[in-house]
Formats: sequence, C-alpha cells, structure tokens
Amino acid sequence: MENELYGIGRVSALSGLPVSALRFYDGAGVLTPSMVDPSSGYRYYEAGQVARARLVAHLRRVSLPLSEIRAVLADPAQAGPVLAAHLARLEAGLADARREISIVHQLLDTTETAMHRCTLPAAALVRALREVRYAVGEDPEQPRLHGVHLDGEADRLRVVATDRYRLATSEVPTAEGAGLHLLLPTTAVDELLAADPTGDLDVVVTDGTITLTGTDVTVRAEVPDVDYPSYRALLEHGRRQVPVDVPALRARLEGDPDEVSLLSVGTDDVRVGESGHPGDVVVAVNRRFLLEALAVGDQLTLGLDDPISPLAVRDPGREGVMSVLMPVRQDQPA
Repeated sequence: MENELYGIGRVSALSGLPVSALRFYDGAGVLTPSMVDPSSGYRYYEAGQVARARLVAHLRRVSLPLSEIRAVLADPAQAGPVLAAHLARLEAGLADARREISIVHQLLDTTETAMHRCTLPAAALVRALREVRYAVGEDPEQPRLHGVHLDGEADRLRVVATDRYRLATSEVPTAEGAGLHLLLPTTAVDELLAADPTGDLDVVVTDGTITLTGTDVTVRAEVPDVDYPSYRALLEHGRRQVPVDVPALRARLEGDPDEVSLLSVGTDDVRVGESGHPGDVVVAVNRRFLLEALAVGDQLTLGLDDPISPLAVRDPGREGVMSVLMPVRQDQPA
C-alpha cells in the first residue's frame, strides 16, 4: 500500500541502516521520517523513503562525507562529479596504504647487505628537483625537511619538498617503479643541479648511502634516518581551479611592496587586492612564496576552497606538478 507507514525497525531491516544511523540522519536533516508519534517519539517512514534509506546506506558504506550525501540526495542528476571525486580519494587512499605497506616491508628487512638499485632519466630528475628546490626546509629544528623527498610509485617517482609553510611537488616518469622512499639531502640536490647531467642516472642505495652515477658525475650522500611528514592530503586542496595569467599576476605581485599580498579569486580570474566582485574568495599569502610557486610555467591554475584553506598552484599540462601555500592570517605577519 502506497500510504503504509513503516516503523524505524522495519526501515532498518529493509535498508541496512542501523536504527542509530536512521536517528542520526533524521537529526542531520538527511532522512526525515514522514511522521513522529508525539507521545512516544517513535519514527514512521513512508514506503518510498526505503529506497532513499538504501541509497544513504550505500553512500555511508563508502564513507561519503555528510555534506556530500546531502548534495547527492538533493540533486541525484548531478551526483556524478561528487561520486567520481570521492572514488578518486578512495583510490588515492588505497595507493597510500600500499605505499606505507611497502615502506613497512623495507623497514622489516634487516639484512645488512640489502641493496636497492634503479635507473632514472637524469634530465627529468634534474627538472623535478629544480621545480621543488625553493621549498626545501632549512629550520635546524626540523632536520627531516632538509632535502627533497623521493617517493616511488608504480610508474613514477614523486619529488617533494616542504618547509611547513609551502609544499612543492613534481614527478619523474619511470618505466618501472623506482622503489625509492628516502630523503635526498639538500647538498646532494644542489650537486645534481650544478652538474646538470643528461642520459641516465644509475641509483644505488645501500648501507645508508645513496649514490647517483651518470655521465661525468657521481653524487654520493648519507640517507638521513628520518620519517618525512605525511603530505598527500595537501595535494587534494584547491579543487576550485581558476586559470591564471601568470605574467600579469607576477608583474602585479612584483610591484606590491607588502610582504603579504591579498588575492581575490573569482570564478574565472585572480586579482591582487580586495574583492570587488560578489562571490570572490579573498586570501592572504606570502608574496615571495607565491612568486616562487609561479616560476614553474606561464600556463597555470590557482585553486582555492576558502580563505583559510591552502592555496594550490597547478600546471594543467603536467599532472603531479603543483605547489601548495599556507594562507597567512591577516592579523599576523607572513
């Protein structure tokens, strides 16, 4: 019967949502019962709400955030991008888990003669190191930031640098996973940049030492025994991307005498200064840091979710090349 009402226990059995979850989603305004008994407080649902409850149950099982569950239920026709973005996050999380397990296996390997060897394209590695070098940390209290993190994946080597105020990342394509998960010290990074090798680099890691050998160049350094900070969550920031006229923005920033610059991010442009358009997001950033992030190319996008979230600068032509800048509180210096 179309007008039949189901009790909360019956809806729980039919949908797979626990009674406690149905109560939660009622309070959150996601799944409101058709009727609540004023004397007992017992909830009753229409038959048509069971399908909605089943949908919520499936979304809950894949850990879709509450705000995004609301978006899917409010406009199912537009659910595709929301679900695709969440699936990408889940896949990235699985990749992170595999990477961490790989590192655990390496740490469990106590064989004294353990050695790792791989080959990297020298020019691609040098380019990636050059793109992130400006973000290498120098704080003496943070030795784990004194270099560039080499983080191997299945078909690429991710190159990362951060000083906690900004992060820069680039990638080196590899035919096979490089298998490297280590900090390349700043001195070794600078030696490679000065040598500017071409061809291939033979990379050998053994006994706490990394050796990179190419045509007319050999760079050797001790591998610091440090745990690099988790950085991958930062790569998800700034998904609201706006194309940037890099030369024009650089010219405006270079003419700004202040250490901190205000950026007004609209739907299709970025301006320096206070917002003059409804809907603009205004964020304060370290001017020098932003200029360094913009140096990687002339065709970039700027991503910003809100004024207190990290600012992301991406190269749309090169996936994996990006910078993330922490916003500056406007009541504090950069």
